[in-house]
Amino acid sequence: MIGSFPVFAQQPSTLLPPACAGKSGAQLDQCVRDLTAPSNVDSFEPIEQKPNPAALMNCNLVNRADQGFCIAHNEIALECGKPKYREFDACVVSLIGRPQLPRAGDCQREAPAQRDFCGRRNKFFAECLKDPWLYFICLGEKLYPK
Repeated sequence: MIGSFPVFAQQPSTLLPPACAGKSGAQLDQCVRDLTAPSNVDSFEPIEQKPNPAALMNCNLVNRADQGFCIAHNEIALECGKPKYREFDACVVSLIGRPQLPRAGDCQREAPAQRDFCGRRNKFFAECLKDPWLYFICLGEKLYPK
């Protein structure tokens, strides 16, 4: 049945600038480029993405002293993300104080290679606990500055 369909003549694009009508291939490409106004931006810098405190974390990768709070953080993120909670932030505020907050780690119990990291984590953890919901973001920024 291929032969029963009429062959339609290709209609010119309505998006084609009038100055480029009748041109094709390299000529059309050059014509469109010549008509395109240059951008006032010299270079494009990507916008730094802010960490999402509601993102779930792999709690196996955090310090032992933070693992319980990490699990609670993930549970709160999942619970407050349910449709029954209209205000995510209000839900977080109501739940974040319930779990046991992290404490200073016992760095002597850590493997020798981890003691320095443990000490740095202990140095910043109290400051970062001022806002428990942002605790892991704060700790990450302090331990891994850019």
